[in-house]
Amino acid sequence: MPKPSRPMNRRRFVALVALSGAAALTAPLSRAATPGPRTAAMRASAGRRPLTPAMRREVASQEKSLAEQLEAIRGFKLPPGSPMAFVFTPLRARRGR
Repeated sequence: MPKPSRPMNRRRFVALVALSGAAALTAPLSRAATPGPRTAAMRASAGRRPLTPAMRREVASQEKSLAEQLEAIRGFKLPPGSPMAFVFTPLRARRGR
């Protein structure tokens, strides 16, 4: 890749990034990128194997277990004024020596 003859200043770079972002947002999407109607046959032929009854039972079991866990977590009442579990404190970057 050829090196530019002079470096681009920051103001020009930011303007180019802003303009390219605006152009990308306002450009119409191609037909390939737009979502189309999906039928059950198309979903089944998307490269996935159909779920077996055992797999369906396992998924249902995991969904039930997750729902019970979330219910237990959401049902746990903290006393007012209890300490926070953690506090995020950013660390200063170490400079290379």
